[in-house]
Amino acid sequence: MRDLLLVGFLFVAVYYSFKRPYIGTAAWVWIALTAPAKWAFGFSSHFRLNLTIVLITVVSYMFVQKYKKWQFNGLTFWVLFFGFWTLVTSIANQTSYSAYVWEYWNQFIKVLLLYLFVTLTITKRLHVNTIIWAIVLSISSYAAMESVKFLISGGSHRIVGKAGIIRDRNDLAVAINMCIPLILYLISITKDFSLKRGLNILLVLNILAIIGTYSRGGFIGLMILGIAFWWTSKRKVLYGILAGIALPLFFAFAPGEWKERQNTVSSAAQEDGSFIGRLWAWKISTLIAMDYPLTGGGFHAVKDLGLWRYYAPMTASFGPIDTPPIPPKLRPKAAHNVYMQVLGDHGFVGLFTFMMILWLTLMVNFKNRKWAIANNEKWLASLSSNITLAMVGYGITGNNVSLAYFDLLYAMAGLVCAINIHIVRRKKDSVSANGVLLTPSNAPSV
Repeated sequence: MRDLLLVGFLFVAVYYSFKRPYIGTAAWVWIALTAPAKWAFGFSSHFRLNLTIVLITVVSYMFVQKYKKWQFNGLTFWVLFFGFWTLVTSIANQTSYSAYVWEYWNQFIKVLLLYLFVTLTITKRLHVNTIIWAIVLSISSYAAMESVKFLISGGSHRIVGKAGIIRDRNDLAVAINMCIPLILYLISITKDFSLKRGLNILLVLNILAIIGTYSRGGFIGLMILGIAFWWTSKRKVLYGILAGIALPLFFAFAPGEWKERQNTVSSAAQEDGSFIGRLWAWKISTLIAMDYPLTGGGFHAVKDLGLWRYYAPMTASFGPIDTPPIPPKLRPKAAHNVYMQVLGDHGFVGLFTFMMILWLTLMVNFKNRKWAIANNEKWLASLSSNITLAMVGYGITGNNVSLAYFDLLYAMAGLVCAINIHIVRRKKDSVSANGVLLTPSNAPSV
């Protein structure tokens, strides 16, 4: 049955993607984040869904989309430079599994291509909302489904990722933290009562899903998101009272195992083996970058067995935190930190470039919000505010995962860039009655 549904989706997606390039981009995002072929068990599991949609979207953009004017800006420069620099580091990689490095580079180039097509095909408010819905339906719907299992099991069901890049529970917690603000945005623009109620239920289930992952970093990110939301809201007293009532009740009825795990945050460096393993990985990533400051070790360098064993004896007293010696037979661990991941993979140049991408995404998004407020575009002001929250969610919970090359991050950066490109072009042109935000009034729409 899943195979038939997947085939049906492919035919529908191909048809509409060819007619409307932005639908192809939305389907591209949904497939990248959902990996639907991983859910199938039969013949459809071998379908190249993503490749098919990508090719159709490219053809549709070339021959169907009429409005093709595009503007190069600072954010796009740093994203493309990051792609170029990863090529340089892949050529100079220090790992013993060169073939895998090129496979990782090939996957990352596809992510950057997604960024590029988001900036090319998103030209209207409808397009923006379609991308947001694709993101929410890919991650938040799965999180909600798992939350129901968590509730039915009385808290014993552990929520983990299912397919694609977000298989690990910590990775899933990051993705959910990034999606919660997007749900808030959809709630703010939805007028239909039933749909708004459904989105509110989805929001509650996604919050519960982060708790159900038992991810300490995910829960910390959720708390920071909650504080940021409270700080920017106009109902600080009301939400403060609700939080003061809800939080004690939640901790009173939370599963004992969950509370025990969260209580290890303060003593993690001394007692928790998982956290110590991450400290080892962070130290090795730093040591690799110190030896190869320009290029690092190449994609996933910290997981290379040769590099791990070479740097392992140096870690015990290296850095501000002392750690136990790494056991000789311990297998390499992932970086578990987006910043350390990029540092070890691509050196200090790569880390600077990555930080510039994050910084410019925030700065361009702030400009978008400022323009929206000045022009009374309430929906865009709401979207920009919630994208800021999503980036905060990524920046905080990214300290706990290896998701520096996450599709959602670059899709969101592309969305911010696309909005800004057309705001700059449009400037003070008025919004037309059909909801066009971005296309200038004298330019043909898609």
